[in-house]
Amino acid sequence: MSERKRQANVEGGRPVRREVTLTPVQDGQLVVAAERAGRTVPAFLVEAGLTAGGYQTETERRESIFALFQLREQLARIGNNVNQMAKLLNAEGEVHADLLATLSAVREKIAMVDDVVELFAAERDEP
Repeated sequence: MSERKRQANVEGGRPVRREVTLTPVQDGQLVVAAERAGRTVPAFLVEAGLTAGGYQTETERRESIFALFQLREQLARIGNNVNQMAKLLNAEGEVHADLLATLSAVREKIAMVDDVVELFAAERDEP
């Protein structure tokens, strides 16, 4: 069995404590659900509650940032390929305007991804 993930430590600890009363069946279901999610029961409860309330959890934020980094890498590779094609076409004396426009669009999208990643990072640093 893989190690379950705890909530990250926070400065000053977690001074607020909530008590939940469960039946043995509910407790068993909660333990199984937390194990399936690879989380401890407290971490699972916090994330499930925040998600149900419409808030983004730390796990979701990390997954979003990871997906954005993957997208950025893909866009960078595409941009590199387009740039190589543009150089080849330029060497031959024929550069198509749509090729340059595509390269510009790729660069714009990479900048947009960078902006979103910075936004996520800034939100994470807020209390």
